Amino acid sequence: MAEPLSILIVGGGIGGLTTALALSQAGCRVSVFERAKDFQPIGAGLQLSANALSVLEKIGLTMRGKNGIDIASTEVRDGSSGKLISRIATPDNNSTLVISRPDLQATLLQAVMADVNIELNTDAEVVDMLGGKSVASLTLSNGTMHTGDVLIGADGVWSQTRRMVNSARPDYSGRIAWRATMPLSSVPKNISRHTVTLWLANGAHLVTYPIANGASFNAVGIIQDGWQAEGWTEKGNRAELALAFSDWHSPVQRLLQSTDTWQKWALCTVDPTMNWTKGRMALLGDAAHAMVPFMAQGAGMSIEDAWVLARQLGKANRDTVPEALAAYQTERQDRVTKVWETSMQQGKIYHLSGPMRFARNMVMQSGGNLLKNRYNWIYDWRAQ
Repeated sequence: MAEPLSILIVGGGIGGLTTALALSQAGCRVSVFERAKDFQPIGAGLQLSANALSVLEKIGLTMRGKNGIDIASTEVRDGSSGKLISRIATPDNNSTLVISRPDLQATLLQAVMADVNIELNTDAEVVDMLGGKSVASLTLSNGTMHTGDVLIGADGVWSQTRRMVNSARPDYSGRIAWRATMPLSSVPKNISRHTVTLWLANGAHLVTYPIANGASFNAVGIIQDGWQAEGWTEKGNRAELALAFSDWHSPVQRLLQSTDTWQKWALCTVDPTMNWTKGRMALLGDAAHAMVPFMAQGAGMSIEDAWVLARQLGKANRDTVPEALAAYQTERQDRVTKVWETSMQQGKIYHLSGPMRFARNMVMQSGGNLLKNRYNWIYDWRAQ
């Protein structure tokens, strides 16, 4: 019987942990290297549509009952007046959950720590790596070297691994995102507490929804701005945020003033059409194709990547690893690129002004059923 493949994963975020679990299920031995000393809860809320949920279910995880909330519809409202533009039902057989990122991370982490085929290394800063013809290796800042059959870069938009695979660099999108969570009790009564609401205005939009089984509320505001900073996030100034939304619907302004926990980050993208693999190395998630969040598919595409990569490596042996990685890229790249491009286009639509904004709102008002099914090609994907 052939020895199981040994996999090195750089990065212990959602993509890295999901990949570790999927690879273990495929019969591989996995070592995850996360540079943080411990797994602090990072981020606010996220949306998991049916495509991503199908992967989590395949690896034995369900987010229902884990503070995930089913969303039946999305309200689209005018950010200036608060007027309802459209109510778009969740597509049939394509459920969507909203959940806090820390809750999802905690569920993945608990499963990883219970899996005997996965070794989790924290405080593990990678300073060198190699994907040779017969072996992959990485070296940590403490001088220790680890070898395996495959090295996977799940280390995010500022990926160190990507530098070994292709020449892509993060590209600033011209937008920044503000995000915060707050107690549900602080949400103004005029704002729906039970569904996803998309607020649209000139050059900006806001997304709000409940998380933590309804105990908390998540808000993400996107504005056009020249500020840039490398990294995940930094503390934001509430007064700066209030100025950006000063002409918005008054309940929205009260919502934004209800917490001082705002964080902001520069939205950067990575060209998804570059090579994702080289020899025994492969990129996954944001390291391969960071995208703007306007289709709420960043985490979803990472989770899908994890399943397809694990399935390809589960059929491989040491000699056929490069071919398996190439097959992973072939299977994923066209779909991810289309989602990436759709997300970029959606951001332009959200921020329309003048007559184009009026025309967009009219289309949304009259085309609820059409909008409901417009993106089924994203949500209909299932882990096979």
